[in-house]
Amino acid sequence: MDSRADNINWNCPAGRLLDQLASLLPKQPRLDITVFGSAPLQLFLNPEFLSQDIDLYAPEENWDYLTNFVNEQGLGQEKSKFYIQVCDPRAFRSTVDWPTRAVEVERHGHLFRFVHPWDVLVSKLQRLEEKDLEAFKLVIAKTGHPTEEEFTRHLQKAVDLYRPKFDEESARGDMLLNTRELWRTLWQKDIDVRAAIIRPALERSRHDHVPADPALKTRLANLRLPDEKKL
Repeated sequence: MDSRADNINWNCPAGRLLDQLASLLPKQPRLDITVFGSAPLQLFLNPEFLSQDIDLYAPEENWDYLTNFVNEQGLGQEKSKFYIQVCDPRAFRSTVDWPTRAVEVERHGHLFRFVHPWDVLVSKLQRLEEKDLEAFKLVIAKTGHPTEEEFTRHLQKAVDLYRPKFDEESARGDMLLNTRELWRTLWQKDIDVRAAIIRPALERSRHDHVPADPALKTRLANLRLPDEKKL
């Protein structure tokens, strides 16, 4: 799948609304806006894959400003059937390295960052309602990817999402159960989530943190600055 900046469809509903937002925003402060949810799928894969809103966020220091601006311009939920939802920056959770795949583009002096479709799918797996399953089917139908093996490896980079949640997070859904349901729906088979995703990810993490030289820890402990004995 070619998710480059020059392949963004600015003529789809999400593209037109985002372009309108960018053109209305004052040049200062220059905003850094991340777009996630279904909008990137519409922008990159299918202009007819519609949602009732566009999920996006800005850094916390600009959150109130952007929220108020969207509402003042009539682009929010109260005044538009297809609207912009300014979310808390912590609302989007995906793989640890999702920013490396995101597509960034300047629009009317502001930076827009579009989450890669695979990382959108990871975020949707945390809820996995019917429309979220449709997103998986769309991406695979349009691109042939991710395959079962590819998505297994991809989820290993989101292993923290499988950790127990706080009680207040219970509404986000159960990643273990949702992953099993996804596998049964897409690949007509069961998956051992712990064996296929969690353990390999944790083993790799442990391996990455082992010093190349076992004696390094001892040498660091005995390290002395040149003038330390004089103190």
